[in-house]
Amino acid sequence: MTEWVFASSPASKDAHRNLYHFSESSYIIAGEDLIESIMELRGDFRRLHIASPWIIMARLAIGKAKPLMGDMFLLLRSAGVDAEELVPFREAELGDIFPWLYYGRRFDVLRRICQAAKSNAERYLKDKDIRVHCHLVVEDIREIIASSL
Repeated sequence: MTEWVFASSPASKDAHRNLYHFSESSYIIAGEDLIESIMELRGDFRRLHIASPWIIMARLAIGKAKPLMGDMFLLLRSAGVDAEELVPFREAELGDIFPWLYYGRRFDVLRRICQAAKSNAERYLKDKDIRVHCHLVVEDIREIIASSL
């Protein structure tokens, strides 16, 4: 097998499988500690897909298991969000930002966050020649809404 998929939950797996139709054996439910799962990855394959919801994808994009809000602001600024737009979120949680991006149709920002997650995942796999694709999932509707592709 040349491609594997790390999904954070069965709902994320379903969202990915609805679009990509990989075999059931290609999927690994990695849970919430995606960074650790990537670092422990073993095997001979060429591509790794990561299908996860906002919080887990943001953690991977930031590169920390427990990022602070300041880390999130730096990520969003590098993804094209103006500092003035972030003022209402000073006292917010990481999860509070996603609805603003999603319902505000800021898919360009969501795509850049997927690309940052892809870069970090590939950095964790630097010893291996593995291409990573990250897919941001809304688990309630079991759909991929942004991707690093």
